[in-house]
Formats: sequence, C-alpha cells, structure tokens
Amino acid sequence: MAQKYSIFIFILIFIASCKQEANKDSIIPGISFKLVEQLKLKGKDSAVNFIVSYVDGDGDIGLNTEDTISPFNEGSPYYNNLIIEIFQIENGIASKIPNPSFPADTLNYNERIVNLTPTGKSKGISGEIRLLLKASPYIGLFPDSMYYTFQLYDRALHKSNKLQTQVMRFEF
Repeated sequence: MAQKYSIFIFILIFIASCKQEANKDSIIPGISFKLVEQLKLKGKDSAVNFIVSYVDGDGDIGLNTEDTISPFNEGSPYYNNLIIEIFQIENGIASKIPNPSFPADTLNYNERIVNLTPTGKSKGISGEIRLLLKASPYIGLFPDSMYYTFQLYDRALHKSNKLQTQVMRFEF
C-alpha cells in the first residue's frame, strides 16, 4: 500500500457544484479533466492544480467514515476511492516513483472521497473534484518530468475511465 505523506503534501479536495442529474447516465462513473495547471512560486514549480469533473448515474460515489469493513478496510485496494498515481520519465521510460521510506512501494496521492449520494428518488450526480498537489512528490525528490493518472471507484466497485495528464516538465 502506498504511503501518503500528508505532512509534505498540501491537498485541497473541494467537491463543488454537486448536482442531481436525471438517472439516464451510466452507473459506471465517468471522469474528465476540466483543468490541469502547473503553479509557480518565484519562477519554480510549486504545485499542480487539478479540476476533475465526474458523473455517475446511480450516485454511489464516495464513502462514509464508518465504511471500514471489507472491501473498504485500510490496506484494501478500495480503501481510497480516488486513485492518483505519479509517474516519472527517465531516459524516455515512464515508471512509478519509488517510495524512499518503503522502496518496495510507490508514491501516490490516493484519496478517500466522502459520500456524495443525494437523498431523494433521483440519484444521478455530477460535479467537480478540486485538488492542489505539491509539485515535488516527496521531500528532496525533484523529477524533471512527470505525469499523473486518475481513476475513481464507486461503492459498487465500478471503475471509472482512467485519465492521464500530458507529460509535464518541472523546474524546482
């Protein structure tokens, strides 16, 4: 299980414009990028801003705090429902970034999205997930080229499509 370094990562997740939709959408969640933006501080890359749009026909996106038994228990691949992997490019080859504290593991920005299911008869939802991730994935680690992948699971364990950013060059 990839370890999160919350101390080193400033993550802002803001669920905005969550609205009910007619239940005509697929029960398999769909996601798309609305914004991918590198932010600089004093001419150096400091963070990456993401806005990811989502839609789900049955609205079963997100987990409650008490959702801790299998398959949503800690250590399970479904504990986090927003999977964000980081890849570095070295000599033209992409690879996941090894975790300096646990070399058999890799770094990620996986998150646990809260339950977004609306009350009422119509359960279809759409909205945005906003994330602000520190550009350096780990203290003292400064890859010059990286890309990110995003995938969302719903409570029925349906996987959304997988998004991938362009390769981004970083200056630290």
